[in-house]
Amino acid sequence: MEFEGRARIHSHLDIAPLIDIVFLLLVFFMLTSTFLVPEAIELELPKSATATITEVTPITVALNASGELALNGKALALDQLRAAIEPLITENSGVTITLKSDAQTEVQQLLQVMDEIRSAGGHDVALATTQK
Repeated sequence: MEFEGRARIHSHLDIAPLIDIVFLLLVFFMLTSTFLVPEAIELELPKSATATITEVTPITVALNASGELALNGKALALDQLRAAIEPLITENSGVTITLKSDAQTEVQQLLQVMDEIRSAGGHDVALATTQK
């Protein structure tokens, strides 16, 4: 006696669409995420209770406690600052120059950098701080 057997249902899970979706999510998050660009010199910005948030400026000068300078992430010496910043100031006339100075920087070094910026034609200098 032969019984008619039920046809076995073979279930097959296709994971190709799942892999496609995971890949698309990976690409999406890679394209939409922002990465921090490391600064040329290490800084610990001073803290201020009255600091206000401003827009990012195209010209950024960084000065650390040992007197090392960086213009838009590129290290340079104090005597090279005027020649390097003049073309940027003429290209972006009337723009605010952001000066990121370490909290432990001597005032004399800070004033020398500000004098170089002003002698290059930059009149609007903003000091970068962090909020308390």
